[in-house]
Amino acid sequence: MTRSTGWASLVAGVFALILGIVAFAWPSATLHVVGILFGLNLLILGAVRACQFLFVTDAPATGRILGVIFGVLVALLGILCLRNVAGSLKLLLVIVALGWLLDGLAEIFTSVGSAGSGWRIGLGIVAVLASIAILVWPGLGLATFILIGATTLCFVGLGGIFVGISSLRSRPA
Repeated sequence: MTRSTGWASLVAGVFALILGIVAFAWPSATLHVVGILFGLNLLILGAVRACQFLFVTDAPATGRILGVIFGVLVALLGILCLRNVAGSLKLLLVIVALGWLLDGLAEIFTSVGSAGSGWRIGLGIVAVLASIAILVWPGLGLATFILIGATTLCFVGLGGIFVGISSLRSRPA
């Protein structure tokens, strides 16, 4: 590891640790940013899915139609997230969960019968199950997200700081 890589690890670690502390200190601001990112994710995911099934001709017609419809609905949910980020975060989480539900269903329906569909169906099932869990316990979803995300950032930050310091101490100036 070079000296510049050591400094990069140290700076990235400090940045991640600060973000983790901020996430613990101001969870509502953190969720606001995450709401924007999830909204963008749903918008892009839906647009890609709709375009994918508009222009890919090897899927059955029914699967293509469902894929386009679900893609457009997912994109619309992304737009709703972006328009109402300041609104109720539980409502935002429900909208994101609905987007995941539709995308998971699209993944399942459009991959049935295609080559290598097992992993895609499994991915769709995971998305559907995660969305159902969030829809059933939206408050738990918010609290769990903040706890896990902030804790992870703090541990990753501390790890980066330790790696950076260790690298800088082992290299001559």
